[in-house]
Amino acid sequence: MRTYEGGVAQNFLSSRVVFRATYFHNQFGREIEYVGGRLLPNLIPGLSATQQQQLETALGFYYTNDYGLAVNTEAYRAQGAEASVESGIGHNIFLRGGYTYLDAVVQRSFDSDNEALLGGYAFTFNGIPLGAYSPLKGARPFRRAPHTGYLTATYAGKRITGNFTSSFASRSDDSTYLAYSDANGGNSLLLPNRNLDHGYAQLDLGGSFQVFSWMDIFVQANNLASDQHIAPIGYLSLPMNARAGMRLRWGIGNH
Repeated sequence: MRTYEGGVAQNFLSSRVVFRATYFHNQFGREIEYVGGRLLPNLIPGLSATQQQQLETALGFYYTNDYGLAVNTEAYRAQGAEASVESGIGHNIFLRGGYTYLDAVVQRSFDSDNEALLGGYAFTFNGIPLGAYSPLKGARPFRRAPHTGYLTATYAGKRITGNFTSSFASRSDDSTYLAYSDANGGNSLLLPNRNLDHGYAQLDLGGSFQVFSWMDIFVQANNLASDQHIAPIGYLSLPMNARAGMRLRWGIGNH
């Protein structure tokens, strides 16, 4: 892994407003992916026919039964820019916001979805090559949104505090993982990888009130817009939800 990063920061209005901007370039190599045993000898570049045969023999039953092997053969590049602005209003209100642009590209992958690079079969949607289980070379990694941002606002008084937080993400590439899954064993359930995942916004609002020096009551409401999305596959985010409670503090004072 290699990382290059540089940025600038500038204060405005006697440091009441702070602006930051950063460019980053990350190179990720030797990432783990699953590659079919029979596919692996054909994908490693520069092997002679004799060396391929030796590798097939060494793989043994992994090659014979075409089991998947976890190998560190994937590489991708991620570069982009991020910017943030923060400012205080008076002594009680603090605002902060930011935006990140991410340009990520798969540079090398030996996964079975890249078998088309060898002239074999490929999953297609109206002639468009697809990564049914993993992104193809030259495509974006799955579930990496190119546009993300956030906005927060905090109020802190003597007895009352409040906070609003929000995060946003654009559409991102993904797969339905449904290759050969229709009733006839065909590919009719395939969808294009590009922007398959919807964008989403997460809005949260909370606050607390100090009843005594040793007791607070609080309330927190999450996902105010009930904008549901799936971050890891199979785990749907909660719709709008809220919780309330009481915090107690105790301790031994200084003598």
